[in-house]
Parts: sequence; C-alpha cells; structure tokens
Amino acid sequence: MVGLFTPTPISVFTDPSTQVSLIEKLNPDILDGYSSSLFLLAKELQKSGIDTIRPRSVIGGAELIDSYSREFIEKIFEAQFYDQYSSVELERMSWQCHVGKQYHIDADALIMQFVDKNGEVSSGERGEIICTSLFNYAMPFIRYAIGDVGVPSDELCTCGRKLPLMKTVEGRKDSLLCLPNGRNLTPRTFTIAMNMFKFYMFIDQFRIIQKKPDLFEFHLVLKEGSVQKDVVETEFITHLKKVLNLDQVRFDIKFVERIPLDKNGKFMAVVSNLKE
Repeated sequence: MVGLFTPTPISVFTDPSTQVSLIEKLNPDILDGYSSSLFLLAKELQKSGIDTIRPRSVIGGAELIDSYSREFIEKIFEAQFYDQYSSVELERMSWQCHVGKQYHIDADALIMQFVDKNGEVSSGERGEIICTSLFNYAMPFIRYAIGDVGVPSDELCTCGRKLPLMKTVEGRKDSLLCLPNGRNLTPRTFTIAMNMFKFYMFIDQFRIIQKKPDLFEFHLVLKEGSVQKDVVETEFITHLKKVLNLDQVRFDIKFVERIPLDKNGKFMAVVSNLKE
C-alpha cells in the first residue's frame, strides 16, 4: 500500500479518550474533522498530557471556529490550522490559504454569489451565499441557496493564486440573531464578543440560544475550580451589554455540566429559535 491519501474515519460520537488512542495508533500526517470536535480532541490531549500526536497540519470545517479555539488547537498539535468551507451537495467550495486568512473559492467547480434582497452585494458586504455547481450533471444545482451568510472580497492573495476570494463565512442564515429594533447580529459577532470576555479562559463550552427577540439564554460550562458562578454571571451580562449594545435584551444564564453535540455530530454554538 502506497499510503497516498488513505483516510481513516473516526466517529465524533466516540469517547474522546478512545479517539485519542485510535489517532495515536494511526499517526496521521493530516488531521481533518469538525472544528468543534478537533477542539474537544485538543482539550482531551491537554488533559491526558499526551504529546505524541503531531500532524503536519489540521483541517477543520462544518462550523464556525473562534480565534481562541483555533489558537488552542494549533498550540496543542503544534501544527497550523486551516479552515475549509464545504457542503454535502457541493463538496468543498472554498478553503483558507496558507498565506493569508481569506478563503480561495473553487471557481473551477462552482460559481459562488453573495446576494441580499437587492441583488449581489459588493466586496466587504454581508450577503447570502448562492452557488451554481459546474460538475453535478445528474442533479444540477443552479443558484442553490446554501443557507449561509458570507462576505466576498475583490482583493488578490499574495500567494499568487488567481482564484476569487471570500473574507469569511459568518454563519447560518437561520442563526442570525434578530433584535427588537430590527438589528441583526451574526453568530460570529457573538463568538468574537465571547473571546473578549475577561473570564473566557475559564469557560469550557458555551451555547447561545435566542428564545425571543429580547431574550437570550446562555449555557455555560465552567472549568473546575476556576471562578465563582455569580461573579461570572454579573460580569458576563455587563460585558455583553457594553460590547454589543444590548440594553433592551434580557439574559438568562444557565451553568451546566456539559453541552451535547447536535444529532449530526456538529456543535452549534449559536442557535436562534425565532421562526423569522
């Protein structure tokens, strides 16, 4: 066996310690998976003190990843983390360049557009992602609404590739958080605000659920022996209202032991229960 691109799948629902044992035996050059699962795997390695898993690079996707999680994964694995954007229907659509932080769009496989209610948006503006596949012959996808929101870019990457760029994917369209005054916040806005919280290093996991336009429920998992819950709650609410200007919004903070994965194995950190 040559060993050229011979992937070995490991279920994300497998116990983290078992995942570590299997990966250690495989000794992979590339570690590829859901971003949240890679983060949990890195935490398990830190907890167990295992430092033998050293891939050349780590590739994540399927979910938004915040800067703290990215840096933590890179620190534990001692490898650079690359994000890629893909879907079941269209496979990989764009990928993060090793030179810059922007994403090269696979323009030879699909046409990607960014639109709002008035049509296509300009570079740097937020728009819903619409794709037309150039290789699905049995079941064509023409101007297919992925359901995500992203930001296009008309810049050129210094790596020399001429593929068009997108700055970032900001999350699912149905995960946009709609405030009482009509203002919309993307999931990434909240993850950035979380990263800025002074006690963020003591938070193991979090999930944000919008129950009503003026009610947000936060599920927080604190690290053992870190900081008192009442202190975190008070400071957390003050921080969010100041950073995101959310004076008209109520917060319900719930401290939990763990936050389970979704049925598809992903981890949605920001969820909206609003129908519109």
